[in-house]
Amino acid sequence: MSSGKTTLGKKLARSLGYRFKDLDKLIEQDQNTDIPSIFAEKGEAYFRDVESRLLKSIPVNGSIVLASGGGTPCFFDNMEFIKKLGISIFLDVPAHSLAKRIENHGKDDRPILSGAQSLAETLQNKIDERRPYYAQADFSLHGELDVTHLLEKLKPLL
Repeated sequence: MSSGKTTLGKKLARSLGYRFKDLDKLIEQDQNTDIPSIFAEKGEAYFRDVESRLLKSIPVNGSIVLASGGGTPCFFDNMEFIKKLGISIFLDVPAHSLAKRIENHGKDDRPILSGAQSLAETLQNKIDERRPYYAQADFSLHGELDVTHLLEKLKPLL
């Protein structure tokens, strides 16, 4: 959440001449509502089913940069499918930085964080819980990220 997937993903797609897709936006279009409403009205299990179905509708080797939700790799066989799609990248941003970004965003649109006492602590717990899935990514990028740095790392694989 707020790691920069969409921002970096759009820039990377432009640099590569690929299309950019945001899985959360695809879910909202498919369900004709926003993600907080899906969680509130139908629950996380329903959301994860839709998320997995739409992820698996993306063509393998389709010249697409995909920004997935932070939980996407952690359910079903999604991480396995993500790796089939192409190069997978984990944007490893410290929890305190994510908390600042979310607080600066000023919108309560993160159902997973709803009611959190300490945002940074909740985020750290979520990262720790999900790290075994994130660790399966082909690349982990740490700290402040930019497309030039990312392209350098990916160059041997492109």
